[in-house]
Amino acid sequence: MSEENVEVVRQAYEAWNRGDLRWMLDHVTPDFEFRTTHLFPDTEDVYRGREGLERFWNTFQGPWETLLIEVERIEPIGDARVLALFQFHGRGRDRLEMTLEYAHLFTIKNGMAALIVGFANWQEALEAVGLRE
Repeated sequence: MSEENVEVVRQAYEAWNRGDLRWMLDHVTPDFEFRTTHLFPDTEDVYRGREGLERFWNTFQGPWETLLIEVERIEPIGDARVLALFQFHGRGRDRLEMTLEYAHLFTIKNGMAALIVGFANWQEALEAVGLRE
């Protein structure tokens, strides 16, 4: 099961990078929850359900001209959780460029994301699940 969950997470980032919101919405549970780090302006701490994911998508995409997630590491954590460490690359509409390390801890149920918890850095995420770099 853990390898299938890793593949779901990998596909989620591929969908993000190609701008495929429909794929994202089709691969979260109805009671989905996304807990952000509130690192980015205008984002809420928590988004719930498919409507919440769509609201996050629209809010988050607004100030960016380009967005790319470059996955560095995806690790299964038990049977239902997957940790993803990645770099976020963005260029704002104001031409300001940003690259930062970020992480998500996914909980997968029946091949769909039920919970995503964001971490503002890799070390914090690794410590949260008892791993090291």
